[in-house]
Amino acid sequence: MKNRSVLRMFILTLTIFLLCQAQQSSGQTIVDRIPLKPGPEDMVLDTLNGDPGLIISCCGRRETDKPYGEMIYYKLLSGEQLVMKRLNEPEEILFRPHGIYLDGDLLYVISHEKEPDYHPVLVYKVRGTELDFVEMIHTTHQHSPNALVTGIGREIYLVNDSGKRGSLLEKALKLKRASVVKLTKNSDGKWVAEMVADRLGYPAGINRIGDRLYVGDAVLHKIHVYEISKEGLTPMGEIQKLKGNDNIRIYQDQLLTPGHVKPMKFIKHAKNPEKKSPVDVFLVDPSTGEHSILYSTDGSTISGGSTAIIFGNYLYICQVFDPFILKVELE
Repeated sequence: MKNRSVLRMFILTLTIFLLCQAQQSSGQTIVDRIPLKPGPEDMVLDTLNGDPGLIISCCGRRETDKPYGEMIYYKLLSGEQLVMKRLNEPEEILFRPHGIYLDGDLLYVISHEKEPDYHPVLVYKVRGTELDFVEMIHTTHQHSPNALVTGIGREIYLVNDSGKRGSLLEKALKLKRASVVKLTKNSDGKWVAEMVADRLGYPAGINRIGDRLYVGDAVLHKIHVYEISKEGLTPMGEIQKLKGNDNIRIYQDQLLTPGHVKPMKFIKHAKNPEKKSPVDVFLVDPSTGEHSILYSTDGSTISGGSTAIIFGNYLYICQVFDPFILKVELE
């Protein structure tokens, strides 16, 4: 009898404890990992070409994951994910996707096909979960492209994240050798390039709202703001205190960007997946420069977060190396 009483008391105590824990956690953020392919570094939201989904650029960056490189379509309503079939590509293409941008039904993909000097932009027409090849763009100015965005006339603005591809010295000394390049298609169908902004630290993200161009700078912890005109780019100030900011996405006329807030830990994470790299996701008001942190982690839920997108009441975060994205319920 005594043993039964002790058992009942234990069960009652455990039940009360679990109920208290449930009450304490009921107002907290719910986090879910979505398994994916290696290196889901960039993604865009597609709501125009079928079921709403995320188009995700996956490329193995660790030696154990190479030579993987594909585009994944993740259906937001069903959770189904598919490798997007690429049609009508030239046979010589070596697909190593990095930064991407979706303009209507055209997907622009930076592909690091041959290191250190061949990094074309590949253009595809999105047909549901298939990608129909349109053209390849390569100019002498694309020496280290990281991210891109199109302009009103479908010209392309891309960031070269360094003066010399893969230079650790530039990052360590915060040398301002990166740039913004404008690619324009001539009447004869040839693409030409011109540098329109220089002396940047390490721009890993770029996006546009109207005639305002926003260029991230992960080393200098700021976003450079430019006005786009026929004459080029006019500097319009900077948005400060955005440590390690990466790809930039737009949400309700605000800027959404994850930050590698501990750069040295990010470098260690690049070499060893067991080493965690903290991430903050910033939501920035471009009119005031003020920002809030939508989500923060010490790296235990996701490390090296590189792009963030909001759909419905959820925040989705992808990352540079590990094979999953994070789904976070917004409060």
